[in-house]
Amino acid sequence: MKGTKINFKGREYNSDGDRPVQLDDVPKVNSEKQLKKILRDKSLVFLQIGDKELFGINRLKFKQKSFLMLEPNPVTFYFSLAFDAVRQLEDARSLFANTLNEGANSGTVVFSYVFKVTSVGIIFSFFALEAFMNQMLPDYALINYNGKLVEKEHIQRWTSFEDKMNTIIPRLCNKDFAQKYPKKMDRIARLKKLRDELTHLKERRKNGFTSYDNVYQDILDLNLKSIVVAVKSFINFYQPGLISNYKGRTSIK
Repeated sequence: MKGTKINFKGREYNSDGDRPVQLDDVPKVNSEKQLKKILRDKSLVFLQIGDKELFGINRLKFKQKSFLMLEPNPVTFYFSLAFDAVRQLEDARSLFANTLNEGANSGTVVFSYVFKVTSVGIIFSFFALEAFMNQMLPDYALINYNGKLVEKEHIQRWTSFEDKMNTIIPRLCNKDFAQKYPKKMDRIARLKKLRDELTHLKERRKNGFTSYDNVYQDILDLNLKSIVVAVKSFINFYQPGLISNYKGRTSIK
């Protein structure tokens, strides 16, 4: 089996911390009948597993069928897309190389596949980082930012990606990824630049005719695996074990 393990959106239960959750009145399950009764209770919004973590329960509906689901962490969804793109890009580039060698007329079609897979890897690597950093912000505590105490929502809406990564998260966690892994941090900075290029896709004319030479060349030159490795390292540095891959052809450390 290969791919990314999907983890769940748990929160540490800290009675003296920033998530004041009272569990004293929550019923304890002693039988299957009691469990079914509790699951029908519309006030149920979380599940306690052990003494340290709380997990949210999604109440969802699909094709008129209601169901409960232990809330997955979308960071692992995003990273899974980026991780899978590494193998897909290997295949796409191999096909593109063969197409060029054969002089076939379908080179643009195959290049579009290279572009698509690379874009997925870039964009969802960035999404995984951004979502993770937002999750790391405390819900009920004010955050010191530029000499002011502000709420989580303010940081999410108005603070730059760079400030979150280089200042806020290291300060909250009392450790700094950039200091320990400067080369990997350089790759993340490269990721941010590539993501911005793909998002805004500004025209840059060199000869008066073509507009996207730089973007297309970046797509062809990119070492996507190194970027995905850096993203995994950053996330697991601040929350060990959140990103875990099954062993297989594209397993990364």
